[in-house]
Amino acid sequence: ERGERIQHLVLDPTVSKPISFDPDGTLWDFETVMRLSTSLALEELADHDPIAASQLDVDRVVSVRDRIANEWTSSVISLKLVRFGGFKQALIEAGRPNDDLAEHINKTYLHHRYANIVPYDDVLPTLTALRERYKIGALTNGNSYLERVGMEQLFDFAVLASEQGVSEPDPGIFHITAEMAGYRVDELLHVGDSLVDEVIGASDVGARAVWINRICIAASPEHMPEFQIISLSTLIDWLIG
Repeated sequence: ERGERIQHLVLDPTVSKPISFDPDGTLWDFETVMRLSTSLALEELADHDPIAASQLDVDRVVSVRDRIANEWTSSVISLKLVRFGGFKQALIEAGRPNDDLAEHINKTYLHHRYANIVPYDDVLPTLTALRERYKIGALTNGNSYLERVGMEQLFDFAVLASEQGVSEPDPGIFHITAEMAGYRVDELLHVGDSLVDEVIGASDVGARAVWINRICIAASPEHMPEFQIISLSTLIDWLIG
């Protein structure tokens, strides 16, 4: 189905419950930021090694990065190391191996990855309104440090999987998130754009979960979310009125 679906979410208005958001893809367009930052990193590469840069483009670097991530054996992926590994391997495959340059390009990528984040239009009004009544947190498998995005003042707590030893959809990460907020996991409401890892993962452990489906893709029959929205502003209507 497309758009808002299934039922109206209701929380007890007399009890301040925690709401966690997975930032990348939920609060901002991660895919666009990632590709732009990769492009700018390749421009930096061209200044240092134009031969290597001439053999690489965004799609190839992203493909190598994804391959490195899929080969990662740890239960928690360090995206910073994956990015570095991706640039390192891309230079190797371009016939221009250079670990120091890969590290420099990775730092360039990370700089732009934070500098170019722009929240969706519905984010600041929604977080501001919800924070008057609920504890607001961030839960991410990535490396979106809120202070580097300039949004830390809108959140009461943050959980980074890389610091906890478990990641979404592992049940443990949702228990940790609830505990950090001072509640049980069945009192947690989690909002994310990844249907399986974030939404179904949270639901399976007993939390409430909302799928933010901004591009209106169809959910598979075996992974139907309890709640689905296309804009975070719907949460204001549901939870505050």
